[in-house]
Amino acid sequence: MDVVRQRVVLRGVVQGVGFRPHVAQVAARHPITGFCGNDATSVFIEAQGTRDAVEEFIPDVLATLPPLAHVLDRTDTSLPVTEEEGFSITASISTSGERTLIPPDVATCDECLADMADSGNRRYQYPFTTCTNCGPRLSIIEDLPYDRPNTTMRVFPMCPACETEYTTPTDRRFHAQPISCPDCGPQLSMSIAAARALIDAGRILAVKGIGGFHLMCDATNEDAVAELRRRKTRPDKPFAVMVPDLDWARRLVTLAPEEEELLTSPARPIVIASARVELPGIAPGLGDIGVLLPYTPLHSLLVDRPVVATSGNAAGEPLCFTNDDAVSKLDALADEFVLHDRDIHIPVEDSVFVGSMPSRRSRGYAPLPIPVTPGPTVLAVGGELKNTFALAHGDCVHVSAHVGDMGSLASQQAFDRGVEQMLRIQRAEPSLVVCDLHPGYATTALAERLAERFDVDVMPVQHHYAHALSLLTEHGIDEGPVVVGTFDGTGYGLDGTIWGGEILTIAEDYGWSRTWHVPSFPLVGGDRAVHHPWRIAAGISQAWDLDIPLPDSPEAALVASQLESGFGVVQSSSLGRLFDAASWLLTGITPTFEAHAAMHLEYVASRVDHARGTTSAATSFPDLFMELLSPGDISERALRFHHGVARLLAAQLRAAAEAAGTRTIGVTGGCALNRLLMRFLQDELADYHLLTHHHVPANDGGLSLGQAVMGRRYASDQ
Repeated sequence: MDVVRQRVVLRGVVQGVGFRPHVAQVAARHPITGFCGNDATSVFIEAQGTRDAVEEFIPDVLATLPPLAHVLDRTDTSLPVTEEEGFSITASISTSGERTLIPPDVATCDECLADMADSGNRRYQYPFTTCTNCGPRLSIIEDLPYDRPNTTMRVFPMCPACETEYTTPTDRRFHAQPISCPDCGPQLSMSIAAARALIDAGRILAVKGIGGFHLMCDATNEDAVAELRRRKTRPDKPFAVMVPDLDWARRLVTLAPEEEELLTSPARPIVIASARVELPGIAPGLGDIGVLLPYTPLHSLLVDRPVVATSGNAAGEPLCFTNDDAVSKLDALADEFVLHDRDIHIPVEDSVFVGSMPSRRSRGYAPLPIPVTPGPTVLAVGGELKNTFALAHGDCVHVSAHVGDMGSLASQQAFDRGVEQMLRIQRAEPSLVVCDLHPGYATTALAERLAERFDVDVMPVQHHYAHALSLLTEHGIDEGPVVVGTFDGTGYGLDGTIWGGEILTIAEDYGWSRTWHVPSFPLVGGDRAVHHPWRIAAGISQAWDLDIPLPDSPEAALVASQLESGFGVVQSSSLGRLFDAASWLLTGITPTFEAHAAMHLEYVASRVDHARGTTSAATSFPDLFMELLSPGDISERALRFHHGVARLLAAQLRAAAEAAGTRTIGVTGGCALNRLLMRFLQDELADYHLLTHHHVPANDGGLSLGQAVMGRRYASDQ
């Protein structure tokens, strides 16, 4: 007989996903011998049998992968035949150098939910039930390879029953590192019944999940929601709502098929969708609700109605993830604490999608990498808001979980911890550190400190160019020409002004030029203008010679004086600021959180039936603002403004694409999360190949990816 032996090495998401048990189970269906194991970079399989048997076995392994596994590449080697019996799983091998991919935390699978619902099962209503197909991964991993001693579960010795499951190749929990049960695993600080009773009574709970704490209360209890807003000093910013199941979600919001698919996926993100009912206090002045489904066994047991599930943190600080930190920092926010004794090693926020576009890429997705061409190791520190960092290492860029806004010391400390964890797990040391061009960002100072530590250079990358590269990298495009509209609120420009309404033409060598921008206008007061958008309107009125009605106040007189003298004034081309000004002109809004004014304007516009065909005839941005000031229904004027902006941008994007000789146009930046604007842009650019974000956020949460890619190109050329 023609007996052969083949070694197959598989790289990708191959640890913590039941890969080795899967291989052993497939091997039991084939007449082969051999073994499988893993090291720090891969899963390796040696299979011996007849040529036909081996050639059937390997494709069977790859065709029936565990739900969370993802193979990026495969290497095959022929080996000499050896004497052996059976097929086995070998112990993990610890090696130095490049590491395997870290799996994300994922939601409880249907089989584990069934175990919890079965009164005859020993895990009946156990709030930490998990298996190889679900549960915590990134948040409990301290080092690789992913084995129990390298996780926070090492302090829970397995009982005999769990040990049997863990060592039985045919069991669903074979080599499931977080395996536990009521006899040997983590425990809650209070019963589920007691926690539910507190929610019934209108109390606010701090609940520890997989990656950190939520603040939770009954979403239908208007008084409880108002009290949470008061305690958190959060007057308007929307709260996410966790609902028991998909049917409940359908009652609250209108979901497209792709949004339902996201909502029920193993990642279980928050999905922001159009509200079907009003939940007072949940999203004031907005027409959307962010909903999510339970993604831990604890949530599944606790949530029997819509509950607020907002991040457990003090204003301006990162997510609380240790018991001590939560009790200390959330004591003034929560009435009671639902704690457990499984430590979280890496805090991970909920991921968020606006419709089907990512707004925050974190739990369920991070730190899954974006594949790129191999090159030098580069660390990119991201931006100031919605921060993520990224590590380009080998043939991947590993984008971190959401860190948050970098204005506080606590956020910067969380950033430091995350970077240390990423570098240690990947056994990596950067040859270059990349940051934003803005000299005043906290991340710029962090980049300089990291560069000094590793004795490497710091490379600044312009904000909007990084946005453009993030989008192109996501789509696997590494050569131009491509035209990209980068539309957001604030980005430090090459000329020292505030950019945000730019069209960039990316050349064949990734060189770039600023082809067009929104007509500039003076901005008085920087961040104060964001919170008081009449200041933006004042600058627009002066620059574009418009008669915009402004407040009659001493502060308005001071702003007029500054505009006249130029003192304290910076020029801006920000599209986001135009939306802020338009929102104030129509509604008089005083925003209390980032993008509040623009989100409210989109909601006002969405109240009009789009089929009525409200369109703009404006041929310039000054014309558009004059239309905005004309009499008529506020919602129709808001809709006309969105349509007019899209028409003007599309005309300039088409002109830039024609000049560059390309049919590919991209749109990125925070304004790309405006669904109404994007709908109009897609209509206007229907005859072009339009690139939008699907894997990393269009906002500053995707900035680090573009920075890392540019840094690698620079380092490769040195």
